[in-house]
Amino acid sequence: MYPHTSIDLLPTAGPGLIKTEPAQLLPASITSAFYINRDRDEARRVFIEWYLREAGVDAERIPAVEGLAVPRSQVHFFYDDDTQSSRLNPGEVGCYASHLMAASIVVDRGLEHALILEDDAEFSPEFAQSLENILASLPAGWDLVHLSGDPSHATKPVARLEKSGTLVRYSRVPSGTVAYLISRTGAKKFLTSSKRFWPVDTDLRQPWRYGLQIYGVVPALVYHTRRFPSTIAKGAKGERSRLRRGLPKPSRHCWTGNPLHTPQAFYFNLRTLGPLWWARCWMKNAHRRIMRLMGL
Repeated sequence: MYPHTSIDLLPTAGPGLIKTEPAQLLPASITSAFYINRDRDEARRVFIEWYLREAGVDAERIPAVEGLAVPRSQVHFFYDDDTQSSRLNPGEVGCYASHLMAASIVVDRGLEHALILEDDAEFSPEFAQSLENILASLPAGWDLVHLSGDPSHATKPVARLEKSGTLVRYSRVPSGTVAYLISRTGAKKFLTSSKRFWPVDTDLRQPWRYGLQIYGVVPALVYHTRRFPSTIAKGAKGERSRLRRGLPKPSRHCWTGNPLHTPQAFYFNLRTLGPLWWARCWMKNAHRRIMRLMGL
């Protein structure tokens, strides 16, 4: 049935393997879950569906957008008339458009919130049990919760989770969109009609652009599997990154040519972290940079 699928891709042991008898189902508070998968990626579909079954997650598949073939409803995000408005490569456009589709489903169906997964997600053993505690610990007005990506920058603790880890706010949102919770309000904000010049995970690292209230879980509950190569083509790192940003260095948009280094980022972090925690995070991040420069 799946001629391009190797049984060796399915895990038989390791820390990411969830063995539950019976499967530990998602809490009743998570009413909707979705995973993004391209039609041609059959091996990935078999893999993620196996993991979903093991975790007791009933998720609906969202057929991913193939490259530049974005739906008509999303053309305004990526094109000016017939010309692409950014230097995103086809894989980046398709990935971004697929996550916009997921957000549209949340809004169109009137869902209170939803779990969004990519098809290369591996769950920690505490995944399903932790979600209910996360939702119970979130303050009112939350928009998105990162479930993947351990942060490389300092964080502000918000609540200690009963099962494992800590609910946090970031001084720098980590990259990646392999797994997250999104509220209907957050989905509406993310669908704001504006041109998309950066990859989806870079835009989500700029919550000030859409007014998103983003939280996270440390340590992460979901990880990228290493069983599949990325479906998003990469160019030469430095040159490709600068071209994709499409911004001079420096400019009124950012201080260093990096969209994460902006006056808006500074004021957003100061407001969301509070002056005391902003200062604590700044000192921790500065210490890390110094230690890295010293090779320690």
